[in-house]
Amino acid sequence: MTIVYFITTVGHGKGGHFHSLNTIANAVGVSENVHVINIGFKPSDVLDKVNFKYTFVGFNGYNFISAFVKIKKLIKQIQPEAIHAFDVESFAFSRLLSKGKKQASFLNKCGGPNPKKYFPVANQLVLFSKENKAYFETNERYKNTNLALIPNRVKPVQIDQSRVELFYQTYGKAELSLLRIARIGKHYHKSIIQAINLVSWLKTKGLKIKLIVIGTIQSEDIYNSILNDIKSKQLEDDVIIDTSDTFTHNASRLLDVGDVIIGTGRNFMEASSLNKMLLVPYKNSEYPLLVTEANFEAIFSTNFSPRTQVASFNEQINLESIYKHLKTNNRLASQSWFDSYFNVEKGVELYKSLYLNQDKPNNSNGIDTFVNILYAIKTFILR
Repeated sequence: MTIVYFITTVGHGKGGHFHSLNTIANAVGVSENVHVINIGFKPSDVLDKVNFKYTFVGFNGYNFISAFVKIKKLIKQIQPEAIHAFDVESFAFSRLLSKGKKQASFLNKCGGPNPKKYFPVANQLVLFSKENKAYFETNERYKNTNLALIPNRVKPVQIDQSRVELFYQTYGKAELSLLRIARIGKHYHKSIIQAINLVSWLKTKGLKIKLIVIGTIQSEDIYNSILNDIKSKQLEDDVIIDTSDTFTHNASRLLDVGDVIIGTGRNFMEASSLNKMLLVPYKNSEYPLLVTEANFEAIFSTNFSPRTQVASFNEQINLESIYKHLKTNNRLASQSWFDSYFNVEKGVELYKSLYLNQDKPNNSNGIDTFVNILYAIKTFILR
């Protein structure tokens, strides 16, 4: 079977959905013929081409027709059985090609909040979270869309021991460490502040712990405000922030520098492959939430996002529980979650089944296709 995946690069090309596509394409590519078409301003460095072929097609918003013609010629050569887009913008291209081949159109929504603006209508929509699935199930607009819940999948993390040792040489090895890997910008600002608050609280309990934040700077203003917050709490000796390429590139391979991980999305899943004790940012608190067997399902439903809410949440009980597990060195295991839900090897068959059992589309939504194309063009022009 031959599958073509589509994705667009509007910005830096390093977002979570690029990592998700790279993992899935490589895993499916072990047994099937896979080709990834990357459309946009520049190629994504995340797409490593280990088990798939790769083509980049330049697109700036003004050249939709010429870009589409190039891609159409390529699809004619490849002759795929399925064409699957991993974002809304690339779906503007892929849906036209699926229609031309009388195949179902495939689209992934790779986590995130429920749509608040335009989101296209696909024949087959793959979703990472129960939260998203519930939204589309109750939205009349998607009544004819086949919804498939396939949680994000990751490979077991291979630790880069040489970089871990370099990190220790640079900063020293803490007695106990809390790690947050996140870009330093608006989206992850609160989660970093929650981590700082937790270290500050644990310090008042007499626990010696160091916070490590690894991530590139997206906003200098937010970066400076974080530094000011650290200074105001007198935590300059208790927090390490590294923004260098040396450690931010493939940062998941440095997960071992953290004894406890604050994770979201795929970062959470990768940490579970190492059996780390896990926390997640929590919506209505100044501190992150400890993940346990009791609250895992509720947290899983939002793909381990900062939107997490659980029943009967008590901030003080949560803090005391974190403290108890760290103080007694009785850290909660997470390997079973990885084995049951996140290992990409178990997700491959679900994707292959979708392609093999796709329903032929009865009709196409011409108006939605037109709106999708305009949306893609506008996104690139106004980026």
